[in-house]
Amino acid sequence: MPWTDSAVLPNAQSGSSYRVFAGDAYRRCKEIVEKIIASALIYLPSSTKDFENPAIDKYLAKYVRGSNNIGYRERIKIMKLLWDAVGTEFGGRHELYEINYAGNHEDVRIQALFNARGSGAYDRMVALADQCLADYDEKGWTGDTWINPDDVAYPGLPGTAKAAE
Repeated sequence: MPWTDSAVLPNAQSGSSYRVFAGDAYRRCKEIVEKIIASALIYLPSSTKDFENPAIDKYLAKYVRGSNNIGYRERIKIMKLLWDAVGTEFGGRHELYEINYAGNHEDVRIQALFNARGSGAYDRMVALADQCLADYDEKGWTGDTWINPDDVAYPGLPGTAKAAE
């Protein structure tokens, strides 16, 4: 949304949603890196002196090379950067920063609620839920727009309906 001069004002609802999501997102990204990269973060050389030692460097070149023709030094550089981001004291402090930057986890949610109420977004969300519930009862969808679970065929399970029947 245009604001002043050539500046643009971000969408308040998007910003509020990001504030609620950001602290958990960083923690989740860190967890994904730790799970996917796994032991690659552990078996890094202890220092760059290992590159200068021919007896060690040849093993690094052989066993620590990367995929897609990435050389071992480039792979080690990437892994060291990831380790600095998630495993060191800096990484741990940065995680706490991301979790708490926008405020405590309860306050950012309350602010998002108040912002939604003030902008009318809250009422639109409730109306959407009411509209959805109006098309649904205890037996499933009441109209023919949506498919109920018993309309789906499950091959191999006796007594289940077939979608075409």
